[in-house]
Amino acid sequence: METDEAKGDVEINKEETTSDPNPKPKTKIKPNWKRIGIGIFAIVVIILIIVLILILTKTTPTQEMTNISYSIELADGTILDSGTKSFMPGTIASSLGFETDKLDQEIEIMQEGEDKTITLEPSDAFGEYDKELVFEYVRVEEIDRINEINRTDTLTTDEFIEIFKEQPEVDKIYTLQFSQWKYKVLEVTDTKVKLSIETKIGDEIASLGYFPAEVIGITEDKIKLKLLGVDSIIPTPNGDLYINFTENKITLTLTPEIGQEMELPNFPEAIVTDMNDTHIFLDANPEFAGQKITIKVTLHEKYIEKGSTTGSATKIQGAPTMQVFIMSYCPYGLQMLKGMLPVMEKFQDKANIELRFVSYTMHGQKEEDENYRMICIREEQYSKLIPYLKCYAGSGDYESCLTQIGTDESKLNSCMESKAESYFEEDKTLNDKYDVKGSPTTVIDGQVVEIWPRSPEDIKQKLCEAFSTKPSECSETLSTENPNPGFGWGTSNQGGQC
Repeated sequence: METDEAKGDVEINKEETTSDPNPKPKTKIKPNWKRIGIGIFAIVVIILIIVLILILTKTTPTQEMTNISYSIELADGTILDSGTKSFMPGTIASSLGFETDKLDQEIEIMQEGEDKTITLEPSDAFGEYDKELVFEYVRVEEIDRINEINRTDTLTTDEFIEIFKEQPEVDKIYTLQFSQWKYKVLEVTDTKVKLSIETKIGDEIASLGYFPAEVIGITEDKIKLKLLGVDSIIPTPNGDLYINFTENKITLTLTPEIGQEMELPNFPEAIVTDMNDTHIFLDANPEFAGQKITIKVTLHEKYIEKGSTTGSATKIQGAPTMQVFIMSYCPYGLQMLKGMLPVMEKFQDKANIELRFVSYTMHGQKEEDENYRMICIREEQYSKLIPYLKCYAGSGDYESCLTQIGTDESKLNSCMESKAESYFEEDKTLNDKYDVKGSPTTVIDGQVVEIWPRSPEDIKQKLCEAFSTKPSECSETLSTENPNPGFGWGTSNQGGQC
């Protein structure tokens, strides 16, 4: 039990403590900057070590490659092809155009430095000869010079407003940007609009199909036109087209060269074997179908090739994939490419947008070379792809474009010589998978889709339909102008496919 004296002591001590008229200031603790600096330095060192470990242990993409020299010969010793190239295993036979992978199987068991002569039966080489792939094609077409078209047409009110962008007014004349005709509103009801083409005798229409035309007759319901022109010869990818005029007829005669390769609508690619006054005779069998082939092979090296950090775009998991197949000189493929480029730039970190190539060409060696050039930039210098495509689509001058964007031309030339064919195999496989029939063909998430017009906005809209959760870019409006076919940056309402 505390005594009163003790309590007093306590109270006195409290009073002394709180009533000191000159209290000593509290002591401030000074930071030990040396110790803090050492700690920060240690943290930085640890972070750098972690970064170095991540860099050193990062997996670099690799690819097995086989380097061989080869000579492909017929039974009589005729050499069809020879060279020294590197191939990915399993792609040698297909790259050389053979039907099966027997050649790959034979090379797979070879040792470095080994020479080997391999004989392929027709079924393993260029295939058996198929008589059903021999066919004929009509080379002469006659069309009438005098034609009639309807002068009047009836639209719904909604259709009229959508086309002419305003309300219809009786007797008012309307024009359209891409039409040579003028249209007069004859009648307007609650739901319908009746139009009439306004023209006069002697008016010329710049182009009606292949030919310009002159108005030679007008009634209330019909306009009579006469196609104009003079005898001429027009070069086409399938041979010269001879055009001859009589008073009432135009005769079109296609005249290819014997031995020329032709790509005709609804027919396989084929070689012209003969022709007469009315027909062209063609053979779609490979040139050396039905023949045994001998391949002399030297296996130089099997090696591992490291992938490039500037190679193909990284696949974005869970995002839509849009693959656009073109030919590099096809006017309509270039049209699609120009519409696609702003979408590629806008969505490059949101969607997988791939430039692919149709498995055949229609514009000669220059097109095959350009396809390979673009494929090599796509695969090995991907950061240069969009700048190159923008330059090329505008000018068509690949040499100045390569210089302008600063490509590694030595690396590019090496790729075109030894790797482009192997890279192209994936495009060919996708052609078969999606039954690609022409340039351009667009595939979104494995489904062929039609996109028209080929404006950036229309392409964007179709891509955005494939997102389960749409990114903010889908709400942005891109250009609605339809690019012109071919090189250059104009606009046009024309479209088609090669």
